[in-house]
Amino acid sequence: MAAALLALLAARAGAQEAGPTGPAAPEAPALALREAVLLALEHNPSHKAQRLTPAIRRTAVREEQGLLDPLLTAEAGQTWLAPSASAGSGAEAGLSLSFATGTSVSASLGAGWDPVSAGYDVEVTQALLAGGRLAANLARVRQARLKAVASEHELRGFTEALVAEVQKAYWDHYLALRQREIYRESLALAERQLEESRVRVQVGQIAPIELAAPRAELTSRREALREGEKRVETTRLALLLRIAPPGASMDATVRLADSPAPPEGPLEDQAGHVALGLRRRPELLQARLELERGELEVTRTRSGLLPRLDAFVGLGGTGYAAAFAGTFPAAAVASSLNAGLRLQLALGNREAKARAEMARLGRAQAEESLRALERTVEVDVRSAWLEAVFAAERVPTSAELRGLQEEKLTAETEKFRTGSSTTFLVAQAQRDLLASQLAEAQAAVGYLLAFVSLYRLEGSLLERSGVAVEADPAD
Repeated sequence: MAAALLALLAARAGAQEAGPTGPAAPEAPALALREAVLLALEHNPSHKAQRLTPAIRRTAVREEQGLLDPLLTAEAGQTWLAPSASAGSGAEAGLSLSFATGTSVSASLGAGWDPVSAGYDVEVTQALLAGGRLAANLARVRQARLKAVASEHELRGFTEALVAEVQKAYWDHYLALRQREIYRESLALAERQLEESRVRVQVGQIAPIELAAPRAELTSRREALREGEKRVETTRLALLLRIAPPGASMDATVRLADSPAPPEGPLEDQAGHVALGLRRRPELLQARLELERGELEVTRTRSGLLPRLDAFVGLGGTGYAAAFAGTFPAAAVASSLNAGLRLQLALGNREAKARAEMARLGRAQAEESLRALERTVEVDVRSAWLEAVFAAERVPTSAELRGLQEEKLTAETEKFRTGSSTTFLVAQAQRDLLASQLAEAQAAVGYLLAFVSLYRLEGSLLERSGVAVEADPAD
């Protein structure tokens, strides 16, 4: 994808090294719109950074799941008892498991060498109220998953905005090049008109004062051409800023391969575009996921309002023997079983109540924000659709007006040659033609940009541009 731009930059560099007296450098390759978009997606640093976000969010899911990972503990040590200086030594290992159902299992095994002893403990605890609901216990994991999915929609929205920027920069540069061409043609026309007027002054057909209008027109055309040259340079830099790889020369000349062409197929009805926007707009998809996260937060915090009531069953044993192998049968004989309930009640429980109320208010806020965003999206799409309709109508109208202005200039020039018009009227006709030519070029580009805006606002720009979005995988 970068080959076109790299070749373009190399060609530009070759032209600079050759100098004005050196051999002619090869012409830079033409850059198609799709190539410009792909270059931007490949090299834009902000897009590269955004592509890492979904992978980062997926690691947060694994972090939440890791809270249920088994925990293994081990300990070994020696004890000295003063003043008798008797000593004891031993080791202990333990394993604890937690489940999303609110069940926890812990087991430990210990052994002592002096005196020889062995013991074990096993306990199973089941949360009955707080901590005992599967939906509440899995809420944080599901919230993390929703946040990861939301980051993918965020990446899509960022990519659509970048693609729209590149397409706008591409067509802005095309328009600047076309306007410069029109200014050059207009300047040549003004020079011919001034030269013809001078000849007529020399032969006495018109007064010298008639030279003021074509001279003023020529000066105006030169100034307009300078402005056009500046705009070409400005739009070239704007395009290179979005597509050039890091370290590339910003002096490269960009040749454009594409010309404005109307989108394929007729414009769909407004309702269809609105429905698509409500279904595909990345901001809406993110807002709906945020509402789901709010629902999960309400579920999780409601569980915190309940008192802590756990049922437990424990089994343990300790044995002593002259040999280590004999301690385990002794421990089995001396085992104990205990079971019961544990109650933990926070008086007032203000922290849990505040969290639950905050979650409820947050969910209500997310609902209202979603409704407001849906209305905004609908208005955005409707406005963009109207602009696309009007932009389509401006294309043939501007072409027709340009044709009429050409006829008007031809007629005024013929009248001037026959002595029935003035240089001022001819200059005015030239200005009118120039304005109509610029308006025609602007209408053609504006038509395409109107569709770019419509497709971006309805969330279909990437598919219509043939771009697939892929997040960088997690390490």
